Amino acid sequence: MIAALILSIASQALKERQQLNVEIDMKRNILSAVELLKNDACMGSSDVDKDAPCDISCCYKKNISSFLVDYQGNVIKDDSLVPERVSIEVELDKPEKDRQYPVFVRKEKGIVNAYCIPIIGKGLWSTLYGYLALETDLVTVKGVTFYKHGETPGLGAEIEKSWFLNNYKGKKILDAEGALYPIRTVKGAVLKTSPTAIHEVDGISGATLTCNGVNDLIKAGLERYEPYFNATRRKR
Repeated sequence: MIAALILSIASQALKERQQLNVEIDMKRNILSAVELLKNDACMGSSDVDKDAPCDISCCYKKNISSFLVDYQGNVIKDDSLVPERVSIEVELDKPEKDRQYPVFVRKEKGIVNAYCIPIIGKGLWSTLYGYLALETDLVTVKGVTFYKHGETPGLGAEIEKSWFLNNYKGKKILDAEGALYPIRTVKGAVLKTSPTAIHEVDGISGATLTCNGVNDLIKAGLERYEPYFNATRRKR
């Protein structure tokens, strides 16, 4: 009973700090996806030393804006809502018409540089969480991160390694006709002469089921946000 009481008190006392750490980790991954973090140093923030550890909150505040969209792609105009505190996991449990999807935008001098969305889905052993960023054309991948999972070390867990994530950069999410064509991992290496190579990335040996989960969650994430992305493309 004494041990339980001590643990309960400690949990409550550290709750605020734990929440802060969760928010910092979220912001770090968004900054990484939109290529504002290089080895934990902030790139693109004038008052942050690029050779020093990044002040994540400062970098995020100066470079990222956020808003929510509904399932039809309409921007939700409600200043009382905080996109950073909206859990995509919770939203997916709601009826589709009630869902609110967060969008994170990187800006440079007021000009949009990249769009970032949360992605979530099942791997082999766990739920996978990450962020996918697109260039301003909303067709080309700028970056992707996976920051929380329970996949097998050395196999499925390779999804968080740079060698795997870098394969996504420059890939396209639309085909030649403008239809959604989600990026997929393939078994082995991508055949560069294949007409679908621009939509494919190298797979992870021995982690086929984890890669299938990654394919599914990226596809689901892009389908959720395609109404907004498509409407934004049309305005250009």
